[in-house]
Amino acid sequence: MTLNTSLRYLPLLITLGFILLAYLLSFNGLYGQDAHEYLRLSRVYYDCLREGPTALDSIGHAEMAGGYPIAGALLRFVIPDAVLALQIVSWLSAGMAAWMFERLLRLWGPGTSPRSRWAFTVVALVLSPYFIRAGLTVMSDALGLFLFLAALYGGLQVLEKGRRRGAVWAAVLAGLAVITRFTAAAFLLPFVIAIGWHLLRKRQVGWMLLACIAGTMALLPHFYFGVMGELDQNVFGHQTLRDWSWGSLFSVAFSNTNGTVRYWMPNILYVFGPLAHPGFCLPVSLLFLMAKKTDFHHPSQRVLLLCLAVLLLFVGGLPCQNMRYLIPAFSVLLLFLFPAWDRFFSYGFYFFKRLTWAIIGVAVAMQLAGIAWVLRHPVARNRFETTVAEQVRPVLSPGVALFTFDLDGAMRTYLPDIQVRNMWNDHYDDFPPGSYILFNESGLRDQWQGQNPMLNWDFAKDNYELKEMQALPRGWALYEVGAVK
Repeated sequence: MTLNTSLRYLPLLITLGFILLAYLLSFNGLYGQDAHEYLRLSRVYYDCLREGPTALDSIGHAEMAGGYPIAGALLRFVIPDAVLALQIVSWLSAGMAAWMFERLLRLWGPGTSPRSRWAFTVVALVLSPYFIRAGLTVMSDALGLFLFLAALYGGLQVLEKGRRRGAVWAAVLAGLAVITRFTAAAFLLPFVIAIGWHLLRKRQVGWMLLACIAGTMALLPHFYFGVMGELDQNVFGHQTLRDWSWGSLFSVAFSNTNGTVRYWMPNILYVFGPLAHPGFCLPVSLLFLMAKKTDFHHPSQRVLLLCLAVLLLFVGGLPCQNMRYLIPAFSVLLLFLFPAWDRFFSYGFYFFKRLTWAIIGVAVAMQLAGIAWVLRHPVARNRFETTVAEQVRPVLSPGVALFTFDLDGAMRTYLPDIQVRNMWNDHYDDFPPGSYILFNESGLRDQWQGQNPMLNWDFAKDNYELKEMQALPRGWALYEVGAVK
């Protein structure tokens, strides 16, 4: 078997690598509110698929995109464990995203070496710290990236090669990508419009209409669960989107339903994170030194550049800074920089083999250091959540009410026999004696002052006798609610 032939198995090896890393870290992929919310939704959707729409009565408040939990729910018919099913979706999606990225490189550079394409895929994308985090966690990023890249591939088949059938695949995959990661719509909507305009110019109205129908049908699973659960589950109903504004581009502090958060740079600089943030791939910026004007010769590159600008503008206007939103932008940036890499790879190994190996070695070392740095937070958060659940379990009797915030998702996952009540969703004026409160006043005060979490805590502290039952890590404590003062 030749090296070029064996490279075809790299996506499988990448997937196995994620499985091995999760095993070595003893990491189940769950950390923070979003991961536990995806798990909860996946369980509800699975019950709906198995028992009927009546199971959606338990869906509760949800603004999450439905694609990822739906994928986990479908896989549960084969893998009964809900957490493992979602992990498998992330692992497989990471491997398929790498495979699709290499296919995009081949589409734009059919004459390039498979070794060059796969080396770039592994060094720049797969070893990107945020890519590793996406493939390890119970989050929608890996699946969203795969669907995003697959939609690009189908659309570029139309724009580059005139393959009209690719428009249908592009529409379907774009729809699935949007219901998996809402922010992908900012890039994919103008991309799909460009494909439709191309088909219209070529007088391929039939293919354009077929693509529109297929894309609309791809959106239906998300809205089906939303309508059946009597939820406003759509992109425009998301709280973060409702707070979008031009002023966010120049802001460093935001105060909304997510609390008050301050960053060290304005959003207009944050959106350029893929160029300079160690969570992506710092060495990749050096490829600009080898870029040429002739690298930018595909007509479709102009389309992608316009879509990228729309995406960055959209993300910059959101009242937050979340590097997860920039992973698709990073992948498109890598597509633009591949010709410079291929030039470095080909000439380097021909003229300066040892130096080229040394440069690649340094780049890989930087990536590995970045991976260790990025994974610290999710792994530490996972350990913290499981530790808190283990420590409070002996104190709480089954069926007791537990009021908490920030850890409510984790407590629902690890303590399913406890009635967990979220202190963010509602303002409570009654804390029954004998119930419990899990809270961190000093850690939450600054961000949530004047909002439900702190209003609820202050009300309970002022009106009830609170007995500290257990001190927990990171300033958290478990309190028992006593008599009214």
